[in-house]
Amino acid sequence: MIVGIGNDILNIKRINLKIERRILTDLEKDNGKLSAQYLAGRFSLKESFFKAIGTGLGENSFKDVSFVNNKFGKPYAVFHKDFKGFNFCHVSLSHDDYVFSTVLLERVKGKIFLGLGSNLGQREENLKNALEEIQKNNIEIISISSLYITKPYGYKEQDDFYNIVIEIDTDLSPTNLLNTLLYIEKKMGRRREIKWGPRNIDIDILFYGNLVVDLPNLKIPHYDFENRDFFIAPMYEISKDFVHPISSKKMFEYFSNLSINWRKLEWNLKNI
Repeated sequence: MIVGIGNDILNIKRINLKIERRILTDLEKDNGKLSAQYLAGRFSLKESFFKAIGTGLGENSFKDVSFVNNKFGKPYAVFHKDFKGFNFCHVSLSHDDYVFSTVLLERVKGKIFLGLGSNLGQREENLKNALEEIQKNNIEIISISSLYITKPYGYKEQDDFYNIVIEIDTDLSPTNLLNTLLYIEKKMGRRREIKWGPRNIDIDILFYGNLVVDLPNLKIPHYDFENRDFFIAPMYEISKDFVHPISSKKMFEYFSNLSINWRKLEWNLKNI
């Protein structure tokens, strides 16, 4: 469902490069060469975004969102503030003497993916309990992968992990979702003592639709997704055509490059 749309047109000749300090984030400064066209494009996209969320600039800042180009030269949004109400942001930008921008916001059911893992105690039971806690917090579970038994990542002197990926639907914003998951981990007795060390439960946000979030305490998509087989394999199982919002690769492209170094188990909560 489309929840917001914003359009903007701007004459490039009217752009004063002095507004760069007010408009561009550090990420945008690093992403493209400063020019009237580049600055006009970013200014126009931000105007379109704030129109799409229905507030205008208001209490927001131009630096709450960056628009950077992917490897194909297509711009996408990076959010530096917690916004709610949508999980897909579509961006269009074209220019000649003017720049023309459109930002369309969608609320699509599901398409939010969590990775869960456990290697302490009754691992399968820990995962089941975590799923129950997730549902108790008004989060709908849409699909659950098989169990993947994998070797530990990073810190090797520990037991194998049981891993799953789930697709969920929620009205929680990215930050509120993170806080809910941290609450569940704490409630279940999670202790953070050794980086990449043993844990009875670990819950990570892998993807939140196609949103890219860059906050001090939250990076979406998961910052190291492409190096973690225990995320890629179950993601491929439940959503092989899902597109990584930064690399533009589908899950089957990631999966095709993997060497199988896990055991896969069916379990009785795969379909709920």
